[in-house]
Amino acid sequence: MSLSEFAKTEVLDFYRTLPFNVHGDYQQTINAIRSKNSVENYPCLVPLLSKGTEVLEVGCGAGWMSNCMAHYYGAKVTAIDFNEGVIAYAQSISDAMGLGARFFTSDLFLYSPRQRYDLVVSLGVLHHTGNCGEAIRRVSREFVKPDGYFLLGLYHKYGRRPFLKHFEDLRLAGASEADLFVEYKRLHSNLTDETHLRSWFRDQVLHPHETQHSLLEVSEVLESVNMEIVSTSINRFCDIDDMQDLFEQEKQLEAFSRDRLASGSYFPGFFVVLARRVGDG
Repeated sequence: MSLSEFAKTEVLDFYRTLPFNVHGDYQQTINAIRSKNSVENYPCLVPLLSKGTEVLEVGCGAGWMSNCMAHYYGAKVTAIDFNEGVIAYAQSISDAMGLGARFFTSDLFLYSPRQRYDLVVSLGVLHHTGNCGEAIRRVSREFVKPDGYFLLGLYHKYGRRPFLKHFEDLRLAGASEADLFVEYKRLHSNLTDETHLRSWFRDQVLHPHETQHSLLEVSEVLESVNMEIVSTSINRFCDIDDMQDLFEQEKQLEAFSRDRLASGSYFPGFFVVLARRVGDG
């Protein structure tokens, strides 16, 4: 299998139909960026960003994260995605806001940057490739500079399971796509723009390909390419005293996810890891 085959054709076709996290029009996206600094959802990231920080986002989608980093911190952002339509959307937002973020259409398995970056961000992307482990290794080896950082977000092996089972059970009981949308809307009730809501629903419930992963698994992959985990959402980005303790903590996410569903709340089963490249190895 060549590297290019790790990018799934059916995933590209899916996102060409409706990209993830887009609004009904550009102005709504601009308003959303100006009204909320989404970077603050990842507190480990804030100290790493300042004016001129060289950032690469891998799988930027509609560009909300890239444009937030440029808007709030003055970061020098480059972003790639294999969907040419969403790249045009993201670039139009950057241009309209005067941010200077640059967006390019590229397959992450084929992309050859002219430089390596202080910070690489990839949120909710690599679990949609044909080989998540190889994607993590390639990003770490090829895109992150020595002592640079990699913020990685993936679906969680335990935390994702109840959400997927809930919607699979509904399908088996005869629910139509319209029925599934009504249920998703009930759970994710804070989304009000119809296009935005449907983009989330399709991404979470109808996606043609995804894999789920654990902190233990990811830690082993990162270690193999000299990346050291420094922070994770598993313990709410607190200091890490014992990785083995975190491996036990992450198993509790399945029960947490079941409880959220039982209370009628949205929980996608997603976790984030910040890793640092140790030297130039």
